Amino acid sequence: MSGRILTVIPAYNEEQTIASVLIGLRHAAPECDRIVVNDGSRDGTAQVVAQLGEAQIRLPCNLGYGHALQTGMRYALERGYDLVVSFDADQQHVPQDVRRVVAALDATGADLVIGSRYCEDHSYSQSLSRKLGQLIFSQLSQMLLGQRVYDTTSGFKAMRAAVCAALISGTFMDFHTEALVRLRLLGFRIVEHPISIEERRFGTSMHSAASILHYPLKTLLLTVVALVDGYLARRAQ
Repeated sequence: MSGRILTVIPAYNEEQTIASVLIGLRHAAPECDRIVVNDGSRDGTAQVVAQLGEAQIRLPCNLGYGHALQTGMRYALERGYDLVVSFDADQQHVPQDVRRVVAALDATGADLVIGSRYCEDHSYSQSLSRKLGQLIFSQLSQMLLGQRVYDTTSGFKAMRAAVCAALISGTFMDFHTEALVRLRLLGFRIVEHPISIEERRFGTSMHSAASILHYPLKTLLLTVVALVDGYLARRAQ
């Protein structure tokens, strides 16, 4: 792995899992620095991170996943990191996969590697509504990107600094299809690499029952915005 690497871990009320995630990353990828972006947690997340001696940015209130991730990207760019890995705090991602996803950047020459649950035959159970949503946006990626992205909602990504610079100024609530559309319009190369996934044992997913209706609508709206924004940005290059 070449260059300085920062693992960005957005966290909201993850006191039950954050220690295991950080300790796992320490052992599995010690060459990667880590920063927890504490997104206004109301539990003991901040205290657990502090007790472990890990770096964290504490946002004043819950701004949402997209803003938390942008904060971590901005931090990485300001400090001259070459690569950024986004990694969830809920213990579903496997720390040993960090090296594999980063290595895929070098092996493929891509600008962004998505850690994918679906591009190979991995067993991962989820609700019917989540499966349908994933299928819809996977097909949408084929139409808009000219390539099919099987796991558009993955929070596990490895990206070059130039990708971070392209993303920190946009409007991305979850960094899903809309972010991928903008990056492709700007000429960045995106690939998927298979990862393992663990079932969530603690906490609550940001995708609640209420999000079954508003999440697809929100993502479609943001994708339209990303299309317009991407075309304008490309013309300005």
